[in-house]
This record gives sequence, structure tokens and C-alpha cells, in this order.
Amino acid sequence: MVKQLEIDQLIQLCKKKDEPAQMEVYNRYHLAMYHSALRIVQNRVDAEDVMQESFLTAFEKLEQYKGGNKFGGWLKQITLRKALHFCEQRNKQKASSLEEGWFYVNEGETNDNEKSQTIELHKALNELIPRYRNALMLMYFECYDYEELSNILQLSYGNCRTLISRAKEQLKQKIEVNELHR
Repeated sequence: MVKQLEIDQLIQLCKKKDEPAQMEVYNRYHLAMYHSALRIVQNRVDAEDVMQESFLTAFEKLEQYKGGNKFGGWLKQITLRKALHFCEQRNKQKASSLEEGWFYVNEGETNDNEKSQTIELHKALNELIPRYRNALMLMYFECYDYEELSNILQLSYGNCRTLISRAKEQLKQKIEVNELHR
């Protein structure tokens, strides 16, 4: 029965701690939240942990959800903030190397040149400092604009634009250096 309900109806049931409704919300959104977290934390196990924590937080703070925005966007902001916080904590504990890639090349959809360019972009992004890499990934892979990014990253609008500009410049330099070494 809960599978036919609209998201706003499910949210009302979730506010009453209705477990089948919570499970249906989870089923509808968990893959998108997992992939958003994976792009930031770059590790499958950590991405799953971040995604799970995001749902727990969302269900605990459902009263804060105003309903005007799409629920998926609200949940995604929670997920991205958790993922960024996770990375900050990880970087404070140790200088971590990248464990897994954040992108996947679909063998049937790209030619060799596109695969090569995707791999080069991936390599250059991984060489950026985490703050720059995360900002670019949020903007170009998650499609957030400057205003949304400044909110997620908790920066002023001007500082957010500066961060993106510097990140793009550093990415351009990394790509140029990598091309010279080919």
C-alpha cells in the first residue's frame, strides 16, 4: 500500500515513525544518495555508511523539512554535508590516498578517445586538493549552482565563486601537466 503513496504522504507517515513508510522512502532514494556520497568520499564502504547516516539524520529531523522543496533535494543536501564532513574528519586523521574511483565508464556507450579523456579527467581531478575536487564535483556532477554550493559548503557567494575559479584553474594546470607527460 505504501508503494502507491506520494512522497508527501509518505513523509507524514514517517513523521509518525511508520517503518514501512520509512522503508519505502529509503527504497526510493538510497541509490541516488549512495552515488552522491560515493563521488565525495571515493570509497564504496564509506559511501554506504554516509548514506545510512544521512537517512537516520533525515528521519530524526523530518520536522525541519518544510515540504516546499523536493524531498530528494533536502535529503541530498544532508547526504552531501555528511560526505564533506566525513572527508574533513578523514583528512584530519590521516593524509589518505584514493582508494576507489568515483566514476564509471560504460563500455557500450563510449569510444576509446572518450574513455581516454574520462580517465585523464579522473586522474587530474584526483590530483586536486580535496576542497577543490569536491567543489567541482558538486558543481559539475551534482549540478549545483553557486548559490546552492555556497549553502552546502557554508561559504559566502563570493568565496564560493572564488573557490570554483581556483579549482578550475588548478584542474586546467593538472590536465596540461598530465598531457606533457604522456
